Amino acid sequence: MNPDLRELIEELRVDLVADEDNAVGWGEIGAGAPADRIPAEVPQPVRELMEVAESIAAGAFYLPGVSSSARMQSGLAIMPEYTGVAVEPDEWYYVGRVKEEPLLLRRDSGAVWYFPQVSTDEWFVREAFQQIAPDLDSFLAYYVFGAGYAEIGADDDDWWRFLEEQDLTSPGEQEDE
Repeated sequence: MNPDLRELIEELRVDLVADEDNAVGWGEIGAGAPADRIPAEVPQPVRELMEVAESIAAGAFYLPGVSSSARMQSGLAIMPEYTGVAVEPDEWYYVGRVKEEPLLLRRDSGAVWYFPQVSTDEWFVREAFQQIAPDLDSFLAYYVFGAGYAEIGADDDDWWRFLEEQDLTSPGEQEDE
């Protein structure tokens, strides 16, 4: 994991605990998990994240901890046919959710994929599945902890307010997808 991202996550964890407006739990960054508690099948980028923050609840995003990880992986077998994920589930890792929709990591490239909201149809029928970031670090930095949150999360919720207070919402260059 990028050292700057690691430091940001650790700082945000402290700030969330101190934020009096966070009483309803719209943001939570769990403590890191011990390396020996993270299953061997967890891809290296996710493993590195779990060692810093076992789970993250950040507005529209939920990245589960070790205890939920195995259960979420079973969801790969029922991904829509148009994605190709169910045909080769070993090539994918179910890393979390955005607005109750799956976020997947491609094991061979480390790229993060999602179901873009191209219509009002449910994610599993809209036949839209694409790469959103080339790797987990850039996904986290831009979409979960940065200006990109407004693009696929929201620009009017408590997490966005928190990011604004942290000066993390200024538009910057998004990393190449």
